Amino acid sequence: MKSSEGFVFVRPGLQLYYRILGEGDGTVVVPNANWLGDSLHPLAEGRRLILYDPRSRGRSSAITDSRQLSLEDDVADLESVRRYFGLDRMTLLGNSYHAAATALYALDHPERGERLLLVCPITPRVPGEWRQELPRTEELVYPPGIPRLEELRREGLDEFDPVAFCRAWFTWFLLPAMMADTSALMRFPLEDVCAFPNEWPRHALGIYFDHILPKMGDWDFRPRLPELAAPLLVMQGTDDLVPEEASREWVAYAPDARFLGIDRAGHHPYLERPKEFFPAADLFLKGGWPQGAEVIRRAA
Repeated sequence: MKSSEGFVFVRPGLQLYYRILGEGDGTVVVPNANWLGDSLHPLAEGRRLILYDPRSRGRSSAITDSRQLSLEDDVADLESVRRYFGLDRMTLLGNSYHAAATALYALDHPERGERLLLVCPITPRVPGEWRQELPRTEELVYPPGIPRLEELRREGLDEFDPVAFCRAWFTWFLLPAMMADTSALMRFPLEDVCAFPNEWPRHALGIYFDHILPKMGDWDFRPRLPELAAPLLVMQGTDDLVPEEASREWVAYAPDARFLGIDRAGHHPYLERPKEFFPAADLFLKGGWPQGAEVIRRAA
Protein backbone atom coordinates (compact mmCIF):
# COMPACT_ATOMS: atom_id res chain seq x y z
CA MET A 1 0.00 0.00 0.00
CA LYS A 2 1.28 3.43 -0.91
CA SER A 3 2.39 5.51 2.08
CA SER A 4 4.41 8.61 2.84
CA GLU A 5 5.07 10.96 5.75
CA GLY A 6 6.32 14.45 6.50
CA PHE A 7 5.48 17.66 8.36
CA VAL A 8 2.98 20.46 7.83
CA PHE A 9 4.63 23.80 8.61
CA VAL A 10 2.11 25.93 10.53
CA ARG A 11 4.41 28.67 11.81
CA PRO A 12 7.90 28.93 13.29
CA GLY A 13 8.06 26.49 16.18
CA LEU A 14 4.98 24.52 15.15
CA GLN A 15 5.09 21.63 12.71
CA LEU A 16 2.50 18.88 12.50
CA TYR A 17 3.59 15.37 11.61
CA TYR A 18 1.50 13.64 8.95
CA ARG A 19 1.29 10.14 7.53
CA ILE A 20 -0.53 9.28 4.30
CA LEU A 21 -1.89 5.79 3.69
CA GLY A 22 -3.42 4.48 0.49
CA GLU A 23 -4.64 6.27 -2.59
CA GLY A 24 -7.95 6.82 -4.33
CA ASP A 25 -10.56 9.42 -5.14
CA GLY A 26 -11.71 10.12 -1.59
CA THR A 27 -9.63 11.68 1.17
CA VAL A 28 -10.24 11.10 4.87
CA VAL A 29 -8.41 13.34 7.35
CA VAL A 30 -7.80 11.87 10.80
CA PRO A 31 -6.22 13.51 13.87
CA ASN A 32 -3.98 11.39 16.12
CA ALA A 33 -1.71 9.62 13.64
CA ASN A 34 0.47 8.20 16.39
CA TRP A 35 -2.38 6.13 17.85
CA LEU A 36 -4.41 5.46 14.72
CA GLY A 37 -1.95 5.17 11.83
CA ASP A 38 -1.59 1.41 12.08
CA SER A 39 -4.96 0.76 13.68
CA LEU A 40 -7.01 2.25 10.81
CA HIS A 41 -4.93 0.70 8.03
CA PRO A 42 -7.91 -1.28 6.59
CA LEU A 43 -9.75 1.96 5.79
CA ALA A 44 -6.96 2.99 3.38
CA GLU A 45 -8.05 0.42 0.79
CA GLY A 46 -9.27 2.37 -2.23
CA ARG A 47 -8.98 5.80 -0.58
CA ARG A 48 -6.40 8.15 0.86
CA LEU A 49 -6.07 8.58 4.60
CA ILE A 50 -4.20 11.65 5.82
CA LEU A 51 -3.45 11.13 9.49
CA TYR A 52 -1.68 13.80 11.51
CA ASP A 53 -0.57 14.38 15.07
CA PRO A 54 -2.14 17.44 16.73
CA ARG A 55 0.15 20.02 18.27
CA SER A 56 2.10 18.71 21.25
CA ARG A 57 1.19 15.10 20.46
CA GLY A 58 3.11 12.30 18.79
CA ARG A 59 5.82 13.53 16.45
CA SER A 60 4.43 17.06 16.18
CA SER A 61 6.04 20.05 17.88
CA ALA A 62 5.75 20.16 21.66
CA ILE A 63 3.90 23.24 22.89
CA THR A 64 4.34 24.40 26.49
CA ASP A 65 2.59 27.77 26.30
CA SER A 66 -0.94 27.32 27.65
CA ARG A 67 -2.14 30.20 25.49
CA GLN A 68 -1.53 28.00 22.44
CA LEU A 69 -3.35 24.91 23.71
CA SER A 70 -7.10 24.87 23.18
CA LEU A 71 -9.87 23.20 21.21
CA GLU A 72 -9.91 26.23 18.92
CA ASP A 73 -6.19 25.78 18.22
CA ASP A 74 -6.79 22.15 17.26
CA VAL A 75 -9.57 23.22 14.88
CA ALA A 76 -7.27 25.83 13.33
CA ASP A 77 -4.54 23.20 12.87
CA LEU A 78 -6.97 20.99 10.98
CA GLU A 79 -7.52 23.86 8.59
CA SER A 80 -3.73 24.20 8.22
CA VAL A 81 -3.59 20.52 7.22
CA ARG A 82 -6.36 21.01 4.68
CA ARG A 83 -4.62 23.99 3.12
CA TYR A 84 -1.25 22.24 3.03
CA PHE A 85 -2.70 19.41 0.96
CA GLY A 86 -4.89 21.69 -1.15
CA LEU A 87 -8.08 19.81 -0.30
CA ASP A 88 -11.30 21.36 -1.55
CA ARG A 89 -13.49 18.87 0.32
CA MET A 90 -12.70 16.04 2.69
CA THR A 91 -14.23 13.48 5.00
CA LEU A 92 -13.28 13.73 8.68
CA LEU A 93 -12.80 10.95 11.21
CA GLY A 94 -12.40 11.91 14.86
CA ASN A 95 -11.98 9.66 17.88
CA SER A 96 -12.60 10.60 21.53
CA TYR A 97 -11.65 14.26 22.19
CA HIS A 98 -10.61 14.64 18.56
CA ALA A 99 -14.22 13.96 17.58
CA ALA A 100 -15.07 17.34 19.08
CA ALA A 101 -12.31 19.04 17.06
CA THR A 102 -13.46 17.46 13.79
CA ALA A 103 -17.14 18.21 14.50
CA LEU A 104 -16.38 21.84 15.32
CA TYR A 105 -14.32 22.12 12.15
CA ALA A 106 -17.19 20.73 10.08
CA LEU A 107 -19.51 23.30 11.66
CA ASP A 108 -17.11 26.18 11.06
CA HIS A 109 -16.32 25.10 7.48
CA PRO A 110 -19.50 23.53 6.06
CA GLU A 111 -18.21 23.92 2.49
CA ARG A 112 -15.24 21.64 3.23
CA GLY A 113 -16.82 18.61 4.85
CA GLU A 114 -18.18 15.67 2.84
CA ARG A 115 -18.90 13.23 5.66
CA LEU A 116 -18.18 13.09 9.38
CA LEU A 117 -17.41 9.88 11.29
CA LEU A 118 -17.14 10.22 15.07
CA VAL A 119 -15.82 7.20 16.96
CA CYS A 120 -16.53 7.08 20.70
CA PRO A 121 -16.76 10.88 20.92
CA ILE A 122 -16.60 12.88 24.12
CA THR A 123 -19.98 14.03 25.35
CA PRO A 124 -21.57 16.87 23.34
CA ARG A 125 -22.24 18.76 26.57
CA VAL A 126 -21.27 18.89 30.23
CA PRO A 127 -24.56 19.12 32.09
CA GLY A 128 -25.84 17.78 35.42
CA GLU A 129 -25.47 14.03 35.61
CA TRP A 130 -22.34 13.93 33.46
CA ARG A 131 -20.57 16.75 35.28
CA GLN A 132 -17.43 15.53 36.98
CA GLU A 133 -14.66 17.39 38.70
CA LEU A 134 -11.63 17.22 36.42
CA PRO A 135 -9.01 14.89 37.92
CA ARG A 136 -5.57 16.23 38.61
CA THR A 137 -2.91 15.10 36.17
CA GLU A 138 -1.02 13.62 39.12
CA GLU A 139 -3.95 11.33 39.93
CA LEU A 140 -4.12 10.13 36.34
CA VAL A 141 -0.39 9.53 35.97
CA TYR A 142 -0.28 7.72 39.32
CA PRO A 143 -3.82 6.41 39.78
CA PRO A 144 -4.38 5.30 43.38
CA GLY A 145 -5.05 1.64 43.86
CA ILE A 146 -2.96 0.38 40.93
CA PRO A 147 -0.26 -1.53 42.86
CA ARG A 148 2.10 -2.06 39.94
CA LEU A 149 2.23 1.65 39.06
CA GLU A 150 2.66 2.60 42.71
CA GLU A 151 5.58 0.19 42.93
CA LEU A 152 7.19 1.56 39.74
CA ARG A 153 6.84 5.10 41.03
CA ARG A 154 8.58 4.18 44.29
CA GLU A 155 11.37 2.67 42.20
CA GLY A 156 11.65 5.94 40.25
CA LEU A 157 10.98 4.33 36.87
CA ASP A 158 9.02 7.38 35.70
CA GLU A 159 12.17 9.46 36.08
CA PHE A 160 15.00 7.22 34.85
CA ASP A 161 13.08 5.28 32.17
CA PRO A 162 9.96 7.24 31.14
CA VAL A 163 9.44 5.05 28.06
CA ALA A 164 9.14 1.94 30.21
CA PHE A 165 6.88 3.78 32.65
CA CYS A 166 4.68 4.89 29.74
CA ARG A 167 4.30 1.30 28.59
CA ALA A 168 3.44 0.18 32.11
CA TRP A 169 0.92 3.00 32.52
CA PHE A 170 -0.92 2.03 29.34
CA THR A 171 -0.73 -1.69 30.15
CA TRP A 172 -1.79 -1.60 33.79
CA PHE A 173 -4.14 1.39 33.83
CA LEU A 174 -5.35 3.23 30.74
CA LEU A 175 -6.06 0.49 28.23
CA PRO A 176 -7.77 -1.90 30.68
CA ALA A 177 -9.93 1.02 31.83
CA MET A 178 -10.92 1.91 28.27
CA MET A 179 -11.40 -1.51 26.69
CA ALA A 180 -14.21 -3.97 27.24
CA ASP A 181 -12.17 -6.68 25.50
CA THR A 182 -8.70 -6.59 27.05
CA SER A 183 -7.47 -9.26 24.63
CA ALA A 184 -7.25 -6.35 22.15
CA LEU A 185 -4.48 -4.77 24.24
CA MET A 186 -1.91 -6.48 22.04
CA ARG A 187 -3.23 -4.65 19.00
CA PHE A 188 -2.60 -1.20 20.47
CA PRO A 189 0.65 0.31 19.01
CA LEU A 190 2.23 0.63 22.45
CA GLU A 191 5.87 0.67 21.36
CA ASP A 192 5.28 3.42 18.80
CA VAL A 193 3.15 5.57 21.10
CA CYS A 194 5.54 5.50 24.04
CA ALA A 195 8.58 6.19 21.86
CA PHE A 196 7.73 9.91 21.83
CA PRO A 197 7.94 12.26 24.84
CA ASN A 198 4.73 13.98 23.73
CA GLU A 199 2.90 10.73 24.55
CA TRP A 200 4.39 10.17 27.99
CA PRO A 201 1.51 10.25 30.49
CA ARG A 202 2.39 13.43 32.36
CA HIS A 203 2.75 15.47 29.16
CA ALA A 204 -0.18 14.04 27.19
CA LEU A 205 -2.61 14.19 30.10
CA GLY A 206 -1.45 17.66 31.06
CA ILE A 207 -2.30 18.93 27.58
CA TYR A 208 -5.96 18.02 28.06
CA PHE A 209 -6.64 18.13 31.78
CA ASP A 210 -4.50 21.16 32.63
CA HIS A 211 -5.05 23.25 29.50
CA ILE A 212 -7.67 22.26 26.92
CA LEU A 213 -10.59 20.93 29.00
CA PRO A 214 -10.54 23.73 31.60
CA LYS A 215 -10.80 26.26 28.75
CA MET A 216 -13.79 24.41 27.30
CA GLY A 217 -15.73 25.12 30.48
CA ASP A 218 -19.33 23.89 30.45
CA TRP A 219 -19.27 23.09 26.77
CA ASP A 220 -22.44 22.38 24.83
CA PHE A 221 -22.23 21.69 21.09
CA ARG A 222 -25.92 20.83 20.74
CA PRO A 223 -27.20 24.31 19.74
CA ARG A 224 -24.89 24.30 16.72
CA LEU A 225 -25.40 20.71 15.59
CA PRO A 226 -28.56 21.49 13.54
CA GLU A 227 -26.23 23.53 11.28
CA LEU A 228 -24.14 20.48 10.40
CA ALA A 229 -24.18 20.08 6.63
CA ALA A 230 -22.27 16.79 6.35
CA PRO A 231 -23.84 13.39 7.00
CA LEU A 232 -22.78 12.18 10.44
CA LEU A 233 -22.25 8.66 11.75
CA VAL A 234 -21.43 8.13 15.42
CA MET A 235 -19.95 4.71 16.22
CA GLN A 236 -19.50 3.70 19.83
CA GLY A 237 -18.71 0.60 21.81
CA THR A 238 -21.71 -0.22 23.99
CA ASP A 239 -19.34 -0.78 26.95
CA ASP A 240 -17.52 2.53 26.51
CA LEU A 241 -16.92 4.67 29.59
CA VAL A 242 -18.66 7.53 27.77
CA PRO A 243 -22.43 7.17 28.32
CA GLU A 244 -24.17 5.81 25.24
CA GLU A 245 -26.93 8.39 25.65
CA ALA A 246 -24.33 11.10 25.16
CA SER A 247 -23.36 9.74 21.76
CA ARG A 248 -27.01 9.47 20.89
CA GLU A 249 -27.37 13.18 21.65
CA TRP A 250 -24.76 14.00 18.99
CA VAL A 251 -27.05 12.24 16.52
CA ALA A 252 -30.35 13.58 17.82
CA TYR A 253 -29.36 17.19 17.24
CA ALA A 254 -27.77 16.77 13.78
CA PRO A 255 -30.03 16.86 10.70
CA ASP A 256 -28.56 13.90 8.78
CA ALA A 257 -27.09 11.56 11.37
CA ARG A 258 -27.23 8.01 12.68
CA PHE A 259 -25.87 6.06 15.63
CA LEU A 260 -24.28 2.62 15.51
CA GLY A 261 -23.48 0.77 18.70
CA ILE A 262 -20.84 -1.96 18.61
CA ASP A 263 -21.53 -4.69 21.15
CA ARG A 264 -18.82 -5.92 23.51
CA ALA A 265 -16.51 -3.02 22.70
CA GLY A 266 -15.25 -0.12 24.77
CA HIS A 267 -13.44 3.04 23.69
CA HIS A 268 -11.43 1.40 20.89
CA PRO A 269 -13.90 -0.61 18.76
CA TYR A 270 -11.52 -0.64 15.78
CA LEU A 271 -9.16 -2.73 17.95
CA GLU A 272 -11.71 -4.64 19.99
CA ARG A 273 -14.24 -5.54 17.27
CA PRO A 274 -12.49 -4.97 13.93
CA LYS A 275 -14.79 -7.38 12.05
CA GLU A 276 -17.77 -5.24 13.01
CA PHE A 277 -16.12 -1.83 12.92
CA PHE A 278 -14.33 -1.75 9.56
CA PRO A 279 -17.12 -2.93 7.21
CA ALA A 280 -19.52 -0.44 8.80
CA ALA A 281 -17.03 2.44 8.70
CA ASP A 282 -16.02 1.62 5.12
CA LEU A 283 -19.63 1.60 3.93
CA PHE A 284 -20.28 5.00 5.51
CA LEU A 285 -17.13 6.47 3.98
CA LYS A 286 -18.34 5.20 0.60
CA GLY A 287 -21.60 7.10 1.00
CA GLY A 288 -23.94 4.55 2.58
CA TRP A 289 -25.37 3.81 6.00
CA PRO A 290 -24.31 0.57 7.70
CA GLN A 291 -26.94 -1.95 8.73
CA GLY A 292 -28.27 -1.23 12.19
CA ALA A 293 -27.40 2.48 12.16
CA GLU A 294 -30.21 4.27 13.99
CA VAL A 295 -31.86 7.61 13.44
CA ILE A 296 -32.31 9.22 16.87
CA ARG A 297 -35.21 11.60 17.44
CA ARG A 298 -35.02 14.38 19.98
CA ALA A 299 -37.47 14.17 22.83
CA ALA A 300 -40.29 16.68 22.35
